[in-house]
Amino acid sequence: MMRDWLQKYRSLSFEQRTMFHARFSILFNLILAGIKLILGFVINAVFFVTAVVNLFMLLSRWECLQGATKPQRRTFKFRNNCVGIFLILAGVQYTIYMIFMLFERFEARTYPQYLGILIALVSFVELGVAIKGCFNAYGKGHYYRNIKVTNLCSAFTAIALTTIAITSFASQPNEVKKLNGWVGITVGVIIILNGIYVFIAPRISIADRKHNVYKIEENSDLLCETKIKIKLTNSKFYGNYYYIGRNKNKVIEGIVAKDKNPFFQFNLIKKTLLLLFSEILLFPYAIGAFIFHIKNSKLIVKLDSIMEQHNCLKLHQKEKYYD
Repeated sequence: MMRDWLQKYRSLSFEQRTMFHARFSILFNLILAGIKLILGFVINAVFFVTAVVNLFMLLSRWECLQGATKPQRRTFKFRNNCVGIFLILAGVQYTIYMIFMLFERFEARTYPQYLGILIALVSFVELGVAIKGCFNAYGKGHYYRNIKVTNLCSAFTAIALTTIAITSFASQPNEVKKLNGWVGITVGVIIILNGIYVFIAPRISIADRKHNVYKIEENSDLLCETKIKIKLTNSKFYGNYYYIGRNKNKVIEGIVAKDKNPFFQFNLIKKTLLLLFSEILLFPYAIGAFIFHIKNSKLIVKLDSIMEQHNCLKLHQKEKYYD
């Protein structure tokens, strides 16, 4: 029985697996938020704050789940804006709490040393999984990306909790409180920026603009070409983009495809070294990937320009976002 379930799970596509995880995450967050709300009123205000953050994250995932499974009920633009608003509200609320902590109006909870180390271990694993999920969701679709972005925001709050837990048994409580406050404010700002990114992502993403069709003019140098492959980016650390098309009756129809990440093409020694230094390299690599993503926001414009140089006229582009 268990083996059949595992085989069925492994056979799921990325999209199906993401929705499967989202359902359990929503249920788990609902239970967790309820418990934290009670503890917030009874024990410590920090539980109430994190409960509200959990609720906003839950609502973000819910909008993505409903949008992917029941797209006819609401427009994508409406649901995408809701996700952005919920993340921004979560970040603002978390930032306000941390500002209060910084000015010593709230007392953070203390943790025993073994529990602080355990929380740190779980949090770093959660952050690594969340960042990996963002890379895997790249180009899969807006709802799947939004779920992974929400998971990333949750992981950052776990990192802030880790800082509080580890430093709670330090010998200089005043300095520790300042550190915790600033780390928490930074996390809140990161969540707000992720919410803003959700708003603008459909405008800069190529997820719904991969399919492009061009008409070949008589004086084009691609007139006799059957298969077309044009390199659009040049990066040693991230998968490059290509336009891959086929010429049929003087019309090129193709898609923008992304090459595999260079990491998977490394030999075993290089892979092992990168994994060993992953905690150090993770953040700069993730920042670089985001910059690479922003730089490629005009990728279709670049493709149109290249095709125009080959004397090809743009005919069609698929645009789901505006449907």
